[in-house]
Amino acid sequence: MKEIYRKAMEIWEVPEAFYEAALPMYREYEAALAVSFGRDPIPGREICRLLEEWGNADAECLLFESYQRNVLEKCEGGCSGEMCYRMTDFYSRYPYFAQYEPEAYAEFSQETVDSLNEWDLKVYMDRTAQAALAIAAGKDVPMHQTQYLTLQESFDMMDTLGEALIILPCNCKAMGRCTEKPVNVCINKLEKGPNTPYDRKLGTILTLEETKKLIRRINKKGLMQSGENNVLCNCDGVYCYPTKMARILGTRLHYPTSHYETLWDENLCVRCGKCTKICNFEAFYKDQAGKVKFDPEKCWGCTICSANCPKGAISLKKRVTEPGSNLTENR
Repeated sequence: MKEIYRKAMEIWEVPEAFYEAALPMYREYEAALAVSFGRDPIPGREICRLLEEWGNADAECLLFESYQRNVLEKCEGGCSGEMCYRMTDFYSRYPYFAQYEPEAYAEFSQETVDSLNEWDLKVYMDRTAQAALAIAAGKDVPMHQTQYLTLQESFDMMDTLGEALIILPCNCKAMGRCTEKPVNVCINKLEKGPNTPYDRKLGTILTLEETKKLIRRINKKGLMQSGENNVLCNCDGVYCYPTKMARILGTRLHYPTSHYETLWDENLCVRCGKCTKICNFEAFYKDQAGKVKFDPEKCWGCTICSANCPKGAISLKKRVTEPGSNLTENR
């Protein structure tokens, strides 16, 4: 490895065990910029000047590509009113590599991917676990993917976000190399400021009607709707980081918060098995005789089974939250 890369790895905060894995994620001129400026803000004009000085003909194009790939992020202030950029860290760069450079990511061995994701999940939990535990205890703290939403609640949420929305690849599924379920499923309010996907020319813009149709399709495929504010995530039970963290923390029903109890009427069930195919937690399953069964102790209350039961054998009952706690009673 060239010495310039080794120095840059320290600036990008790449764990030494991943130096070789990180090499395809960065370009040599990006390493040179990192060594020259560290994590300090750099005027865009100065970046272009250096790139040209280093023999790069299309400096503005290279600057945008580094910004688009989240090697650089925009920052305001500190550059006399000019647009400035600074280096992101490896934790910020890695998901973009998996999401938007899948062919290069496919070259990684499964062992490398597993090691990267084990590290990445640990960093994620270091940053978010306390907030998740606080939510599970009934506290109102800022956090993402705090609650499961019904299909109708998801539609209602979309109605508040405007007539155009932006759809992005799910970072959890992309990093985990998910192939069995849709990956291009993260729905965001269309915003156009610095460091947004729109500003980086990433994602796909859909109308409100197209977005609702997308949600219905992926709901049928077993993706759970969760979110709040301006982001709707469509999660699974294998790759989703909040779900992985919730399993480790033991916060089922409380983080992500479930607002509904799942009720199964065995007499109405026609044993079609749709629920067993889409349930992410094996709460609905088939016994050795092939009969559909339901184990409420495994249910996370995500509600997708109810929306997909053709005979109405699965219904939802609103949970009532006791004051000051996410512990609930069903009434």
